[in-house]
Amino acid sequence: MKCTYRLAVGLSASLLMIPSALSQVADKRFVTIEEVIVTARKVEESLQDTPVSVAAFSTSDLEQMGASEAKDVANFTPNLRMQKQSGSQDNYAMAIRGVSSGETALTIDPTVGVYMDGVYLARTTGLAFDIVDLKRIEVLRGPQGTLFGRNTIGGALNIITEKPTGEPAFKLALGGGDHGYSRVMTSVDSPDLGPVALKFSYLRNTSERELESLYNGESLGDSKGEYFRLAARWKASDNIALDYIYDKSDRESNANTQQLSHVRAVYADPSSAFYGGPYYEQAEAAASEDRLSVLPFINTDPGESNSDIDSHSITLEWDAMDSLLVKSISNVREWDSSARGTEFGAFPVQNNGDVVDLRDRSSPSNVPVGTLVPLFSATRDNFHRQITQEFQLTGKALDERLSYTAGIYLFHEEATEDNPQQFVLPTRFIAAAAGGVTLPPIGVASNATWLSAPFAYELENESRAIYGQFTYNLFTDFDVTLGLRYTEDEKESTLQNNLDGASGAVRVTSSDSWNNFSPSFSLDYRWSDQVSSYLRVANGYRSGGYNVRAQTSSSFSTPFDPEEITSYEIGIKSDLLDRRLRLNLSVFQMDYTDRQIAQFEAGSGGASSVIVNAGESVTRGLEIESVFIPTPGLRLIANYGFLDVEYKEFISGPVDPVTGFSSGSNRDISDEVTENLYAPEHSGAVAIEFQSAPWSFGQLTLRLDATYVDSISFHPQLFLYDQTEAYTLVNARATLADIPLADGRLRVALWGKNLTDKEYREFGIDFGLLGFAVNNYGVLARVGIDLVYEFGD
Repeated sequence: MKCTYRLAVGLSASLLMIPSALSQVADKRFVTIEEVIVTARKVEESLQDTPVSVAAFSTSDLEQMGASEAKDVANFTPNLRMQKQSGSQDNYAMAIRGVSSGETALTIDPTVGVYMDGVYLARTTGLAFDIVDLKRIEVLRGPQGTLFGRNTIGGALNIITEKPTGEPAFKLALGGGDHGYSRVMTSVDSPDLGPVALKFSYLRNTSERELESLYNGESLGDSKGEYFRLAARWKASDNIALDYIYDKSDRESNANTQQLSHVRAVYADPSSAFYGGPYYEQAEAAASEDRLSVLPFINTDPGESNSDIDSHSITLEWDAMDSLLVKSISNVREWDSSARGTEFGAFPVQNNGDVVDLRDRSSPSNVPVGTLVPLFSATRDNFHRQITQEFQLTGKALDERLSYTAGIYLFHEEATEDNPQQFVLPTRFIAAAAGGVTLPPIGVASNATWLSAPFAYELENESRAIYGQFTYNLFTDFDVTLGLRYTEDEKESTLQNNLDGASGAVRVTSSDSWNNFSPSFSLDYRWSDQVSSYLRVANGYRSGGYNVRAQTSSSFSTPFDPEEITSYEIGIKSDLLDRRLRLNLSVFQMDYTDRQIAQFEAGSGGASSVIVNAGESVTRGLEIESVFIPTPGLRLIANYGFLDVEYKEFISGPVDPVTGFSSGSNRDISDEVTENLYAPEHSGAVAIEFQSAPWSFGQLTLRLDATYVDSISFHPQLFLYDQTEAYTLVNARATLADIPLADGRLRVALWGKNLTDKEYREFGIDFGLLGFAVNNYGVLARVGIDLVYEFGD
């Protein structure tokens, strides 16, 4: 840790020297605020001219943040959360303005639409992959359905990568740091090949966590990945261009980074005698509310989990005339993933009869003394394939007073998941659900039962939509925008599990369809060249679906309904003081109806829950984003987000967060649930950047930033043991760029992340009646160095 604090002290000292160096500064970038071009409305326009709450990060912004994947921008974007989930290093839980989804089942649609080069990525599972050739990331807050693919009820994340230039160029980036971190990236732009331009990119990275196994001392949480990208651009004529992109991602990791935070040794009132016996006593002793570095895991295989992605995209653009652009976006994407040993802790059997093996329910037996039995473990095989086709028309009419974008969106997906699970429950609790099996003659009130469930499902979904957004310049500096979208969804799902308490697997298939009309309306007025404001009302929609974690046939066969949001927003955008101060503000309210909420179910089917339409909520909040250049060479950045979520109705059976038991019939319990579901009340970030005058040997940039996130809950009822407390992270970076070297330029950066070595929870799950809660923690302090050499454009 000494190197961490040395870096912190060194960078802080460098920042304190800023005043004495200001007289040397002459760099234009930090004289006025740079203009950022975004495509939030499907056309290129200035960020400040876009009447939508959007945060944008340019190539230089991403470099200074040390961003390599989409998640890295979350802490710098007000009211955006992106967190790695427990049990995987490949899956995101995402929320914009508290509109969230953390469910990994492939039948549950996300609330935030993620787009990469115009292609909708249908599932947040498998989305945690590194991205090379990042050009820009845009975060659009609030419903965006009138312009983007589907399921953008909370907002959209728009990722744009670099295209081939047609000019020869080369880039090699090397990175290394403590905890086994390494990163190698290279990209090559081909020289002019007539009408064709090519770009090849390759990335390889590795990392380790600060965790080890209690049983063999080997490390946990290691990961390595490779990423390959081929981009080709064919300029068929002056007005026709075709882009082809092939993306290949391959990641291996050990996903066992979560720790037991709480174990319910007593499942109900002590008089009920739902005890787990000596086995659960060990688990309870191993649990801790504080971060641990040694965990009781058996599987330390660094290749325990893998995630493979293959994606082919073709975008055809035809500039049909000066005022009309026709575009076709086609994509086929496949995701294969597997895991062989996901655990939440394993403990030895101490006495004969402590644990009953009921995995073969027809032949129960006592587990031999000394056997390590996992509290919960699972293997998993996933396959997902999506085919998307989108046609767009973008143009102007009526003497260019009318601007429009219209399109047709077609989506097809098919997926399977085979996720057999093994888990332990108190024998007394499960005896009644074991199908009348005769248990060994042991004291059932003080023992645990080792069970298994097949848990497999498949799906096939279709979605079609037609949309349009039309902006009319009513009079000078005043625009009116109307957006329209009609969507049809069809879904069929099949579940195979121990449904209805059956001792064997039961297979059930069900299908349904939904449709929705989602309009939007906005007014945009430019008060001057420096200040504009907008008012926006928009509807958002997320389709219904099926409860593949259900315990009964009826719970699965009865789909949950779509949810809808009506969003009201007022925003102001301004560039002041001769473009040295940028201040953007948005205030909003979102009325949520038929909100989809996960609720745990009792039974012997594993990690079981159902999605229900629990009721209504209202979210109010604001976002402030500012950039200030008080003097040439010095840039100050400050962002802030506020959320206030209030449940108006929450129809559910009450769940005791202490015992995990539900009690009573369904009723409105809105006054008994947490209001903080993926929605920290306060979040924000500050950064200070200093850029020196160019020297003959390069140019120095120093950055120090801090990000703050308020407490976060991941379940509206089971929130006692998996909640993330408020935390602040401090990062720093020192970059010497534009160093002349061999007809090119070299960039050297020394960086540190989480410099105060903050121990913070990144994600948590309370498994309710399974008897325990787990949390995974963010990476501790890490320092490293990046070397980047490039020549050409």
